Amino acid sequence: MVDDAKLELMLARDELHQLVTSYCRAVDRSDYAALRQLYHPDATDSHGSFSTGGVEQFIAQLQAAEPYVRVSQHNITTTNFVVEGPDHQTARGEVYCLVFHTFAGPGHDIDVIIGGRYLDNYTKHDGRWKFSARTIVADWSYQNDPSQVNFEHPSTRGSLRGQPGQADPSIGFFAPQA
Repeated sequence: MVDDAKLELMLARDELHQLVTSYCRAVDRSDYAALRQLYHPDATDSHGSFSTGGVEQFIAQLQAAEPYVRVSQHNITTTNFVVEGPDHQTARGEVYCLVFHTFAGPGHDIDVIIGGRYLDNYTKHDGRWKFSARTIVADWSYQNDPSQVNFEHPSTRGSLRGQPGQADPSIGFFAPQA
């Protein structure tokens, strides 16, 4: 016999996991239209001194930083979701992440690697989960100055190179097939 309550909870957690991984792809590929759709219009996003406010302010900061971002890779690891409300229409999440960035510097590139968590509030409207509030918690951060990127090992030599934004090889990969 199927336990409907457990099934509903599992589906909600799967949809929330899809939401947080969609965020990673949208940020890393500079897909601001997709990113905007993941937030409620009045949602807040607090990324420390980088950006605190609404989603439009966050997107504006991402756009301003875009010329300096050589690598952007957000990775989700552990996820903890609590689905709440009488009809399971609200939820909270603690989402562990590893974030890898290479930024263009004045004389050379700099790698910044961050281990942290997102503390999220979610609300479901019209059958779709979205962020209502997102706050980053940085647990640790490393900087390599200058950047130490090296693709000469046989496991990476000759491979496609990922790029932030719409020039990444995955953009064409997911394009509709004729």
